[in-house]
Amino acid sequence: MNTKHQFLFGATSFTRGSLPDFLRDFQNLPGVDESAFSSNTDALNSYRQNLEAFQLFVSEPHVSLRAIEKRTNLHTKQIYRLIERVMIKAPDGRIQGLRALIPYKHIKEYERVAAVPASSLLVGSAAAGAFTQLLKRFDDVEKWLRKAVKERNRPLREGEFREVNKSIRSMHSQFLRRCKAEGLQSGEYPLNQDMLGYRAFQAAVLRITREQSGGHRLADDHLQESGGTGEATRQWPVADTAFRIVQFDGHKIDVRITLVVPDPFGMETIIEIRRVWILVVKDVASRATLGYHLAVGPEYNKDDVAEALQAAIAPHKKVKLTIPGLAIKEGGGFPNEVMPELAYHRWNWFQFDSAKSHLAHDTLHRLTQVVDCWAISGRLGEPNDRAIIERFFGLLEECGLHQVPGSVGSGPSDKVRTLADVGQNLSMLMKLDELEQVAEVLIADLNGESHSGLGGRTPLEAMRYMTSKPEYLMQKLPLSRQHQLFLLKEAVIVTVRGKKLPHINFEGVRYTSDILACRPELVGRILRIYFMARDVRSVHAFFEDGAELGILQASRQWRTIPHSIRLRKEILRLHRLKKLKYSESDSPIEAYVKYKLEEAKQSKRAGNSVASVYSGVKAAEHDARTHANILGKSPLAEGDLPAADPPETASPEPRRRPPKQVAPIPLKLRKTILF
Repeated sequence: MNTKHQFLFGATSFTRGSLPDFLRDFQNLPGVDESAFSSNTDALNSYRQNLEAFQLFVSEPHVSLRAIEKRTNLHTKQIYRLIERVMIKAPDGRIQGLRALIPYKHIKEYERVAAVPASSLLVGSAAAGAFTQLLKRFDDVEKWLRKAVKERNRPLREGEFREVNKSIRSMHSQFLRRCKAEGLQSGEYPLNQDMLGYRAFQAAVLRITREQSGGHRLADDHLQESGGTGEATRQWPVADTAFRIVQFDGHKIDVRITLVVPDPFGMETIIEIRRVWILVVKDVASRATLGYHLAVGPEYNKDDVAEALQAAIAPHKKVKLTIPGLAIKEGGGFPNEVMPELAYHRWNWFQFDSAKSHLAHDTLHRLTQVVDCWAISGRLGEPNDRAIIERFFGLLEECGLHQVPGSVGSGPSDKVRTLADVGQNLSMLMKLDELEQVAEVLIADLNGESHSGLGGRTPLEAMRYMTSKPEYLMQKLPLSRQHQLFLLKEAVIVTVRGKKLPHINFEGVRYTSDILACRPELVGRILRIYFMARDVRSVHAFFEDGAELGILQASRQWRTIPHSIRLRKEILRLHRLKKLKYSESDSPIEAYVKYKLEEAKQSKRAGNSVASVYSGVKAAEHDARTHANILGKSPLAEGDLPAADPPETASPEPRRRPPKQVAPIPLKLRKTILF
């Protein structure tokens, strides 16, 4: 056969003997489901006729064209046309394959040839294919349009200032100006239409947007433009064993919560809290919840994130259950509670979204320097990147939080909001301490529930199986990084002040100790201090060369009640504004609580402030009760005594060394911290 035909996307000439081998591999060609023709016998017979002709032509070169014509009743021109159709590129990027053999199937887009008349001359819809015809006529305009759509959907780069999500109407005006610049006349489409082709332009923008956003292509293009390869970024680590990847997020609890505050008359005052968050750390491979933290406030911050990190790594703190009948079921619990050997076990990858508290410097420092893990920041508005923990929050609501009185549901249209509405009867609402107990039991029970993604096993069973393998390597934090180190700030540089009594000033409060008070030669020296985020009653002081000075206590009025640095700043701010008044003998924290209790009668936000104080005091008291001396003894611990207020007249006498025959007096330490 001497005749040659153009068939491969209109570019490759062929003879019957030079067909590519992949055309003979019928199983790998895009196929057809013949059962779709069950109701149309003629179409089925026609398809089988085309298929037989194609197979004979491709795989049986010894069969002549005349024999194929006689056997299939197809003319030679029809056979060549079938081959051309098979090789045409499909919208999915592959060739049409056997799909092109379906009778009456359109495999080529409509191409308009005729000019488009003006709108006044049109009868019905007579402008089909006009916009595609216009883009093919002006290639530069089509390139501009695709680039403009891509820029419309691209996120801002760092330091970039431009219009985002530009309106289609604004883009349409630019489009018309570019068409005119290319030579488009006033009597031609779309200038001769009433709406200037706006609807066709709008449809084209949406179509191009879908094409460019397929398979997260927008995110990949953004990575490539910013210097990344995109390919490496998509290769997420695989959670093939426990503690390899953990996911973290915070979720607003959709329940109205109250706080019961005792008043001076021996009765109780009920105030409503505006918002409570639950922060969860969850292992991906075993689906086990490692730890959680309840944060009271309009938003949670980096200190709350630190609390959740500590709850996930340190031994689990049991919540005392006082609600009658409330108990953790058999098989439930938390990993490092059921398996104590997992206490202080670190993870390799920490996955979270791009919330500000997650990306805070202190949070990243704790993850990369203390836990020594990799941090994965997910994309904004993409909850599927952390599907496991997002689904967990849904289960938490379905299994309990949406079933209690006062639940507000997941949105205004949620029927739960109506069913659980108790109005202004605050006594019907769940209390904060009750929420702590319910959250403890719910999460512990979910750790003991069978999971379909684990073959019917529970998360705790999966965790025990994965960590008990002989080849599994325990990765515990070193002793120097354990315990409450997550809540420590970076070193703060201060100077020793004072003439009569040496001290330091930190966040508006004086700090000193018996050791510092007896060493006036230290005035003017630089110290490095560390402090706990949720309890700044004391700080740990070191000299510039790293030598330890000891524990410094705050002045008397700031020493009695545990409080966070945020709370102190708020109290001092209100005091400067003369909204909060207290004397030197009063406790500023007690004065603040009284002030907020008055506000709480009108504002839920004030109720959150009171709840934050009570939660902080409760947590600090729990630490003092269950973790006394948890970090070991300081070299100078025996000499650290609570600081005394400055004397009014005389300077303190130098400390004298006691005689050797006198036995030392044992001291009860409140808290000792080692670094």
